[in-house]
Amino acid sequence: MKIAKPKNLKEFHNLFRSFRSHDGFGHWFRGQSNSSWNLLPKAGRKEYYLPDNRDLGRYNDWRQQAVAYCNLPTSKIEGLAIAQHHGLATRLLDWTMNPLVAAYFCCFENEAIEGAIYILEIPSELIEGDSNFDLIENYIGVLGYIPKSISPRVLNQRGIFTLHCNAKCEIPLKESRFWDEKQNMIKVFIEPSLKKEVLEMLDDYGINRVTLFPDLDGLSMHVNYKTKQIK
Repeated sequence: MKIAKPKNLKEFHNLFRSFRSHDGFGHWFRGQSNSSWNLLPKAGRKEYYLPDNRDLGRYNDWRQQAVAYCNLPTSKIEGLAIAQHHGLATRLLDWTMNPLVAAYFCCFENEAIEGAIYILEIPSELIEGDSNFDLIENYIGVLGYIPKSISPRVLNQRGIFTLHCNAKCEIPLKESRFWDEKQNMIKVFIEPSLKKEVLEMLDDYGINRVTLFPDLDGLSMHVNYKTKQIK
């Protein structure tokens, strides 16, 4: 995997000017506040992993109870995306069409730890929201999923997903379809010393907790963050 390490905001901007999403058809972006974390969905982590598709059983249990709180879409795949955005351990991994959104999630937490932004070419195989749910029970590998605007969070975060079957399946590194002699993924390291500058720049551009989480939780977290900056 190619590695990049911008030293300042100018290099940061220059790097991401080279990549575009084109409404999901091009490059996808993901920010992680700790560069040592594996690139796996929550359902693939040790504390949540259930083999033999039992993670889908966990989702079905969630779905049976979630109808008390909201109207779920008839599509179980679209419902899986909603469960993901509300914290359930699923085999979906969040990505975004907007590199600035990825930069926010890279820098917002773990201020003293090196973060990473991943740049991924769109997976060659995509799944639709109305696809048969049995597909993800029997598939082996990683699929791409570009959802409809099923929630304000998905819309504001320009959210898209990789769907890992099974949940411990990692994104395969392979030859790029767009660039000669390069691979399909790049890892960009963000030094701890750069994180605060990136967050200030993103706030100037209107990328913050309020816009990415358009609800009272997001507002509260944003006000708390602003308070910490005053001290």
